[in-house]
Amino acid sequence: MAEKQYIVSESALSAGLRGVCEAKSLLRQGRAKTVGEAARMAGISRSVYYRYRDSIRPFFETYQDKILTIQAVLQDRSGVLSTFLNVLAKAGINVLTVNQNIPVGGEASVSLSVHTGQMKHPVESVAKRLLAIEGVVSVQFLG
Repeated sequence: MAEKQYIVSESALSAGLRGVCEAKSLLRQGRAKTVGEAARMAGISRSVYYRYRDSIRPFFETYQDKILTIQAVLQDRSGVLSTFLNVLAKAGINVLTVNQNIPVGGEASVSLSVHTGQMKHPVESVAKRLLAIEGVVSVQFLG
């Protein structure tokens, strides 16, 4: 039987689990060279790191190198979709399909299938960039 998975708010995590996430981030970014150094910088022991390292990861990290669906609502204005697609391209996200509904009430739903294999930034960062575009009402990444 497969192990159950949960989505939990960061504030509900113990200090040890938050420390493991921090240590993993330090290693991934190259700010720490060894597990011992990362654990020390994150305020946890190496044993805590090794005990939980495979059990916890950022939610958006699970989207790396996958085919995803992006659902967005865009204002019916010239250039919004083009800017949206440019942000995806600059992030290294390959757009496979684009489906846009006819605008209703000045807004149009857009659904995109994308491949994240060459993605240069975490999905969370890309989502923030997309939401910062003037005319983007909402963005959702679906696995």
